[in-house]
Amino acid sequence: MLDRLLQEGGISPLTFGFATFLVDEFRLEKDSITLFTAALVSERNQSGDTCIDLAILANQPLFDVALDFPGRCPLAPDIDDWLSMLGAEAWIGVPGDTAPLILEPPRLYLGKFWHLEKKVQDGISRCLSVSPLIDHRKLREGLARLFPTEQSTSQPDGQKVATALAVMRNLAILSGGPGTGKTTAVVKVLALLLEQDSQMRIRLAAPTGKAAAQMVDSIEARKRSLVVETRILEKIPEQASTLHRLLEYDGHSFGANSKNPLLLDCLVIDEASMIDLPLMARLLEALPADARLILIGDRDQLASVEAGNVLGDLTGGGQIIRYSPVTADRLAVLTSVPVQFFPVSAEAVEMADSIALLEESYRFGTNSGIGRLSRMVNRGQPDEVLSLLEYSSSIEVEWSEMTEGSVSTDLINQAVSSYAHYALSATPEAALKSFDGFRVLCATQKGAAGVGEINRLIGKGLRRKTPFPDSSTCHGQPVMITVNDYETGLFNGDIGLLWADDSGFLRAWFRFPDETRSFPLRDLPKHVPAWAMTVHKSQGSEFDRVVLILPPEDNHPLLCRELIYTGITRCREQIIIHASRRALFSGIRRKLDRSSGLAEKLGWRKYPSWKDSGPEKT
Repeated sequence: MLDRLLQEGGISPLTFGFATFLVDEFRLEKDSITLFTAALVSERNQSGDTCIDLAILANQPLFDVALDFPGRCPLAPDIDDWLSMLGAEAWIGVPGDTAPLILEPPRLYLGKFWHLEKKVQDGISRCLSVSPLIDHRKLREGLARLFPTEQSTSQPDGQKVATALAVMRNLAILSGGPGTGKTTAVVKVLALLLEQDSQMRIRLAAPTGKAAAQMVDSIEARKRSLVVETRILEKIPEQASTLHRLLEYDGHSFGANSKNPLLLDCLVIDEASMIDLPLMARLLEALPADARLILIGDRDQLASVEAGNVLGDLTGGGQIIRYSPVTADRLAVLTSVPVQFFPVSAEAVEMADSIALLEESYRFGTNSGIGRLSRMVNRGQPDEVLSLLEYSSSIEVEWSEMTEGSVSTDLINQAVSSYAHYALSATPEAALKSFDGFRVLCATQKGAAGVGEINRLIGKGLRRKTPFPDSSTCHGQPVMITVNDYETGLFNGDIGLLWADDSGFLRAWFRFPDETRSFPLRDLPKHVPAWAMTVHKSQGSEFDRVVLILPPEDNHPLLCRELIYTGITRCREQIIIHASRRALFSGIRRKLDRSSGLAEKLGWRKYPSWKDSGPEKT
């Protein structure tokens, strides 16, 4: 059965190897339901789940594949029988054990991921338990100075509320879409924190080098308008690092840990939605016990590439944020916003008191096509999206319908024309900036609508129309690094340009948070062309214009609302969506929900008893 599942694509070679190990190590029956369950946990983990929920899967086929032979695909038993089977296995542990799998009803984890989730839970709880000392009078005066606009009688200033919350809490999460003022609020938070303690050691970080560089640019631009003393301005950091560099990762182990904690008092992390469960566990382990942590991101974006949806779990998986009466009263006093403007609940989750949702977009107004489109996608409204794309007169949004199951030649020619200008730049620095004005984003790596094929077609077109010579490596070619290389400081997802120096030799130029650096081609880690990239890899980036290409299959496993929303919100001025009607409709309707126990453990969800709720009710 395992062989057939592997052949039919129901499980990966990694899962097959894991199951084979369990058979050999614990003398398991090859057709036992416990072995198939373990294989399912491994398979789902590779798809981003940190665990499987037995209550939801009970009495269902375990694998999404049709096996046309006697026995067919294994079927999950009733929940009570399933729990009894798993609980009787010596190699399946209980919470706290060291075992290949951990059973925490109704969830089953790979042992490693149960412990990672527990580390994140403990780290977040530790942050929540610390109450920083605040001079409330000084904070209130600072807020009034940095937000001088008179308060609206119908709507509180979301940035002001977010800023106040971030200063008064040891853990703060600022979530919002593009243009909602997250960075503006954070710069003011840093200024107010330094007014509270001028010796505060603040570090800035992001998951990727690109996101770190963009974070630095945004903070530098917004510092200039702050009404604060020069000595405070000078102490707001203007350098940021990747999280791996911050944690001193050398490719094998992390230098920063519980025994060697980070030397800081406040850590600010941008693009937090990209942080997976293992990295968040390492980060919280290395964070000093009394240090502040400020996470910035968009909880509606795609989750991390690796397992987990940490930002989504921390913010309640899309649930409404309601503050405790105590927090609402404190915010009202600090911001002069009447307390009735705050959503309050006597049963508010403790985690909610650390979350500020920024919803007003300063980039996309009420009538903005991009803003309306992103909101419709986020709300799961495919009919409204299709209507907007078909009948809108706005040049901001355009639908290029895919009709033949492959990308149209006209769209490729349009992309070629959009890219042709950057190769004429005078310097590699100017070319890098110009290159970021336009990008093609794909949902997949492979196939006719995947990154590989689109890069081939765009490269072929550019070599006919621009100074690109007919070569696999040429002047002006964009490249994306596909591995982490700690000697060069280049990481998976970093994008640069091949550019000839004054002697005519090609070098690879990359933008770092503090400067632009070049590398000889012989020193360049593994890389691929990057005229097109996946939506996942585009997180943390912004472009003036974006072409978003969706797969032609309406049931493609990567097609979901979060992917479409993330692709749309990468652009500032124009989005062109190239997709079939059915794929676009199906993608907007499908919401990705990774299986995890973290949100519930932080108090967000009280899971109904599996004895009282069947799969449909759950």
